[in-house]
Amino acid sequence: MDLTLSDEQQDFRRTLRSFLAAEAPTDVIRELDRTETFPADLYAKMAGLGLTSMGLPEEYGGTPCSEIDLCIALEEVARVGACLSYALVPTLTFCGRGIAGYGTPEQKQRYLPGICSGEIRMAMALSEPEVGSDLTHLSTRAVRDGDIYVINGQKVFTTGADTADYLLAIVRTDPDAPASKGLSVLIVPRTAEGVTVRPLPKLAGQATHTCEVYFSDVRVPVENQLGELNAGAKIVFGLLDGERVFVGAQCTGIAQGALDLATGYAKERHQFGKPIIEHQAVGHLLADMAMDVRVARLVTWEAALLLEQGRPCSTEASVAKVTASEAASRCVSNGMSVLGGYSYMTEFAMERYWREVKLYEIAGGTNQIQRNIIARSL
Repeated sequence: MDLTLSDEQQDFRRTLRSFLAAEAPTDVIRELDRTETFPADLYAKMAGLGLTSMGLPEEYGGTPCSEIDLCIALEEVARVGACLSYALVPTLTFCGRGIAGYGTPEQKQRYLPGICSGEIRMAMALSEPEVGSDLTHLSTRAVRDGDIYVINGQKVFTTGADTADYLLAIVRTDPDAPASKGLSVLIVPRTAEGVTVRPLPKLAGQATHTCEVYFSDVRVPVENQLGELNAGAKIVFGLLDGERVFVGAQCTGIAQGALDLATGYAKERHQFGKPIIEHQAVGHLLADMAMDVRVARLVTWEAALLLEQGRPCSTEASVAKVTASEAASRCVSNGMSVLGGYSYMTEFAMERYWREVKLYEIAGGTNQIQRNIIARSL
């Protein structure tokens, strides 16, 4: 298994890093989060660079790329700021892929060109107040009324819902079927009558809100059903392997950002007559950080290769998600130690990395659930 990047991939990383350094430096991300301003201009610029079309079908404006290419892009975006990841990832790697993989020709033509151009954003409406890890027991209902579905219920942790154009919602369409057999996926316009969105205050990435969504007699046409009736669990769980791989990529990006910041600081900061990187205690922290970055990247790319080949990768995706998220958490914690008191200052990105990284032990299925998946494979 060759994980050596090609010259083109290395050029892509350099180009993207340079672009983000110019357009989204730490002070810009900090101000976006402080004011809770959605990064619409940055999103449009990322779309212009082709990020919103990566991996989607060419005939709808997509850009062919490998899963490693996409991991590189998500690493670099997460390295800059979670609010950009939260804006990009749900639309691109879950909703866009869901429509590309399960949508009708009409749905693909209607939504994918706008997703690829950056003009359409979507949010994942999956979790509910009483349903997170056990998604199959959700209670949001969609009742057929002629050519219309009438939706009632509530979703939570729906990131980007207040600025999205559409919500990709999993709902119960057959209350008499076994829990996992009576679910369907609907594409719901965010501005549909009866949809109410409420942003939730949170720890990090405030520029892209995470929201509660309420459905009160929301009417959507049957043609907005994604995939087959009552096949929603298969669709969502089929997309979750990819989501976990891409969580690994985002974690790798945060860890890399923390390592870069800590290393640069340690070379410039002098104590006891020499740069602190020359003190063994600090050097060992940086060595541990470097090892965590490398392990996170390798397990993520291994899972990404299997995903690209269309091979089963649920276990590998879970391994990548757990390993990368926990490695990134250790890495950022060590970075806080290297920066010392300055790690607590918002002038530096380290305190933001520290706040951002915890989510990834939860998002995409908690690490405890991932360990269940891994254990069942043994």
